[in-house]
Amino acid sequence: MTHWYELFSDLEDITFSWDVPLERFNTFRLKGRVRCLAVPETAEALARLLRRLRKTSVPWVVLGRGSNVVIPSGTWERVLIVLDRCAGNLWWEREEGGRVRVGAGAGLRLSRLLGACARYGWSGLEGLVGIPASVGGALVMNAGTRRGSLADVLETVSYMDAGGAVHRRRCEELEAGYRHMELPDPCVVLGAVLDLRADDPARVQDRMRRFLKERKATQPLDLPSAGCIFKNPPEAPAGALIDRAGLKGFRIGGAQVSPVHANWIVNCGDAAPEDVKALIRHVKAVVRERFGVILEEEVRVLEP
Repeated sequence: MTHWYELFSDLEDITFSWDVPLERFNTFRLKGRVRCLAVPETAEALARLLRRLRKTSVPWVVLGRGSNVVIPSGTWERVLIVLDRCAGNLWWEREEGGRVRVGAGAGLRLSRLLGACARYGWSGLEGLVGIPASVGGALVMNAGTRRGSLADVLETVSYMDAGGAVHRRRCEELEAGYRHMELPDPCVVLGAVLDLRADDPARVQDRMRRFLKERKATQPLDLPSAGCIFKNPPEAPAGALIDRAGLKGFRIGGAQVSPVHANWIVNCGDAAPEDVKALIRHVKAVVRERFGVILEEEVRVLEP
């Protein structure tokens, strides 16, 4: 720890913390630790940090809300970068034809963006209500539901490469697929410009209320989770296959296949990362044996 501290001690406008608990950085509420947490105050400070990380070959990762990840066990030997302070902006401008261009920083909570949509009557993102992500995380995973994905309203994405240079790419230049956005690796997503429609705020709010009520009725939102664990294969929805395999309620340690929605794994209170990983492996093995279908993870299982 002392060695890393010395590597970064001269960097200004960045708050460093050491040996940080990870429970609040993942919606599964899994317990673990990260060796270093870095919170840049500005984009310039972020660029300096990335250049130093590249020069020193120190591994790093960016997390938003941690809503689609399974963290490693033990102490994660990484610098965890959080963008809340340097990329939490929100702006908008009205265009002709009832369009609204909305800019959102990667560190902004998706719920705050949706709150602005409800307040001002910006339509196009209602289907994402209830997803506990940051804007950056939603972009990287092309977050969505059966009502559409973020890529449907995406105009441009801005990102910073490992050398600290900023790039902007239009949506049509990116390969956006099912829970996937083709971006350079490594890079740090800084934000996006979205192409939304002007609407009556009351109508936007009504749609959000209805969609959220539906989510609460069909998904176990009362327990810590990472949302859907597997992508839906062509053969059938992943949840239906897991249910037909008799795995609803199956538990390993503190991790359980939700009795409410079989494609969700929930933390019953004391789950360890290894419990979740073991349960994912078990579900995949049973579904493959029963139906010949290989399930692909939608969540990111992060490496130690």
